[in-house]
Amino acid sequence: MVDKVKRRVADAREHRPLLDQAVRTVEHYGNVKGNIQAGAVTYFAFISFFPILALAFAIIGFVARVYDGAESDLVDAINSVLPGLVGEGEGQISLRDIRDSAPGILSVGIVVVLYSGLGWLSSMRDALIVMFELPEREQPSFVVGKIRDLVGLATLGLILMVAVGVSGVVRGLSEEILEWMGLGSGFGWLLGVIAVVVGLAANALLFFAFFKVLADPELPARALWSGALLGAIGFEVLKQVSQLLLQSTANSPAFQAFGIALILVVWINYFSRVVMYAAAWAYVHPTSRALRPEGAAPVEGPPSPPLPWRERLEADRENESPASRAAVPFAAGSAATLALVALLRRGGR
Repeated sequence: MVDKVKRRVADAREHRPLLDQAVRTVEHYGNVKGNIQAGAVTYFAFISFFPILALAFAIIGFVARVYDGAESDLVDAINSVLPGLVGEGEGQISLRDIRDSAPGILSVGIVVVLYSGLGWLSSMRDALIVMFELPEREQPSFVVGKIRDLVGLATLGLILMVAVGVSGVVRGLSEEILEWMGLGSGFGWLLGVIAVVVGLAANALLFFAFFKVLADPELPARALWSGALLGAIGFEVLKQVSQLLLQSTANSPAFQAFGIALILVVWINYFSRVVMYAAAWAYVHPTSRALRPEGAAPVEGPPSPPLPWRERLEADRENESPASRAAVPFAAGSAATLALVALLRRGGR
C-alpha cells in the first residue's frame, strides 16, 4: 500500500512540475529547519519592533517639516504590513505616544535604539543564508556590521514606502484609468482586480528586496522573483487573516492581558515562516537546481595521520595476553552476579 502511494506521488511529481517544486520546497524547508530559523527571527524581530517603530517616527517627524504627508504615508505603510496596528483605537499602538517619545530617542537613546533595533535585520540575514545554503562569509567588524544593517534597513523601509505610495496612487486613480480605457461603471469589478494585482506587485518587490539586500544569493533572477511572488501571495493572505484576528480577539481575556504584543508575536512568526518558505521555493526552482550538481559523490581528502594516543592504545592491546583482556569483563560480571545474589537473599529474608 505504501509503495503504491509512493509510486503515484512520484508519477504525479513527474507530470506536474509545480507539485514537484512544492514537495521539494517542503523537503528543503524541513532539512534546513525552517521553523527554527523563523523562531529565531521572531525573537529578535519582536525585540526590535518598537525601537524601529519609534526611530522611524522620530525621523519622519523631521521629514514632515518639508513634506506634510510623510507621517500619514508611514502609518499607511505600517498598516499595509499589519492592518490596524497603529492608531488611536482600543488595542492599537498609540500614534500620540510614539510621537511624544520621538525627541528623546533622537537626543539620548538613538544608539540604544539602533543596537536593539537592528538585531532583527541580522537574524533575518542569518536565516536567509541558511535557507539559501550559502557558504559562510567573513563577518565585518561591529561598527561596519551595524552600518551595513542600518543601510539595509533604510533601503527596505524606502522600498516599502515607495511600493505603498505607488499602490495607493494606482488605486486612487483606478476610476480615471477605467475612463481612459473607455470602460464604463459595469467594469467596477476590475477595480478590485487592479488593487489586488498592484498589492501583489508591491509585496513581490519587497520580498525580492529581502533576498537581494540581505542574503544576495547567486540564483537566477527568475527563481528569486518566483519565490518573491509566492511570498507576496502568502503575505497578502496573512494580512487579511491578521485583520480578522485583531477584530475577533479584541475582547478576549488573553488579548486584554497581553495586548497587542500577543498578536504581534504570532504575526511576526507567521510572516517569518512565509519569508522562509519563499526563500526555499526560490532555492529549489528548476533554474536554481540547474546551476548546482545534484547527487555528486563526496570528495575524500587525504587520510589523517594516526593520533599518538591511539598508537599507544593499539600497542598496549597487542601486548596484552588473552587472559588479561578477559580479566576486566570477568571481574565486572562477577561483581554484578554477587550483587544480584545478595539482593535476592535480602528479599528472601
